[in-house]
Amino acid sequence: MVKEVFNYFMIASVIIGFIFIITTLQSKRAKDNSIVYLNLVVLFFTLNNLQIVLIDNFFQEANFFIRNMLLPFYALIVPAFYTFISYYLNVERKITSFVAFSTALFLVELINRIVFFKLYYEIDDCYIVAKYSQIEEIFNALFSLFLFVKSIQLLFNKTKLYSYTASYDNVKWLKKFLFLGSLILMTWIGAIVFNIDEVLNPQIFIYYPLRLSSSLLLFWLGYQGVFNYSLMYERIKLREAISNELNNIDEELKTNSKSSKFQIIKNHIENNKNYLNPNYSLELLSSELKISVSSLSKTINDESGFSFSDYINSLRVEKAKHLLVSIDFKEYTILSIGLECGFNSKSTFYLAFKKFTNTTPTDFRKQNS
Repeated sequence: MVKEVFNYFMIASVIIGFIFIITTLQSKRAKDNSIVYLNLVVLFFTLNNLQIVLIDNFFQEANFFIRNMLLPFYALIVPAFYTFISYYLNVERKITSFVAFSTALFLVELINRIVFFKLYYEIDDCYIVAKYSQIEEIFNALFSLFLFVKSIQLLFNKTKLYSYTASYDNVKWLKKFLFLGSLILMTWIGAIVFNIDEVLNPQIFIYYPLRLSSSLLLFWLGYQGVFNYSLMYERIKLREAISNELNNIDEELKTNSKSSKFQIIKNHIENNKNYLNPNYSLELLSSELKISVSSLSKTINDESGFSFSDYINSLRVEKAKHLLVSIDFKEYTILSIGLECGFNSKSTFYLAFKKFTNTTPTDFRKQNS
C-alpha cells in the first residue's frame, strides 16, 4: 500500500515537473540565465524521477545492469542550483563556476556506463557493477554537498557580493530553502551510509522519504524562484522609471528661509523621494533637516492633519496610484508596485491604500484601466 501511494506521488511529480518547465518556457523571461538554470534544476530532478517511475512500474523485469546503472541526472541537480543562485544574485562573474566540471563529470559517468554495458550487461548480481554504482553515488553526494556548502557560504557570508540584488529581495526564501535542503542532503548521505554494506541488495525503502521530501521542496523552489525573479525584475524596472522622473524641484522654495517649516519638510521629502524608503523614519528626517523630532512631529500633524507615518503612506499611495494606471506598467504585479512605492509587504500596502482611497489596489486598477 505504501509503495503504491509512493508510486502515484512519483508519477504526479514527473507530470508536475514537465508542466512547470513547459509553462516557464512560455514566459517572457524564459531566456534569462536565472530561469534557464532554475528550469534545469527541475528538469534534471524530473528526469531522475521519470527513470525511477519507469523501472518501478513498467520495467520491473529489467536486468541487474539497467536497475543499477540509471543515468545520473541527480548528479546535476545541485550544480544547476548553485549556478541558478549565482545568476539570481548577479554574482556569476565573482565566484567560481562549476558548470564545466559538472558537465564533464556527467559525461564521464555516461562513458563509464557504456563501458560497463559492454562488459557486464548480461551478468546478474554483478558485484563490480553494484560496487561502482555505490562509489559513484558517494562521489556525487560529496560533490553535491561541496556545492551546497558553497551556496550557503555565498548566501550568508558574502552578502557584500550581492548588495544590488539584496536591495530588491531579502532572499529569505532562498535561505529557507538552503536550511530545508541541507536536511534532505543529510538524509541522502544517511541513506548511503545505511546501505554501505548492502552492495548487491541495497534497502530501497530508505530512499522513499528522501524522494518524497526532495520532490516537494524542489517544486516549491521552482515556484518561489520564478515568482521572486519576476518580482525583482519588475521592481528594477519600476525603480529605474521612478528615478528618471523629473523632480520639479522649486529651488526658491528650497532656499527661501521665509518658506513655512512644513513646506520645507514637504519639499525635502517629496523631491528627494524619501517616502520610497520603507525604513524612512521621523528620526531620520530629523537628522537630515537638523530639526528636533518633536518639532517635526507637531508641524506635520498641524499642517497636514496626518501623523508622520500616515503622511508618508499618503505619498506612497499617490505614487502607487500613478503607477497602477500607467500603460507602461499595466502588466506588472500589484505587489511589485507596492514594494517599490515604499511599503514593506503586500498587506501593509493594501491596508494603507484602502485607508486613503476607500478601495483596494486591485479594484482601483480595474476601475481605471
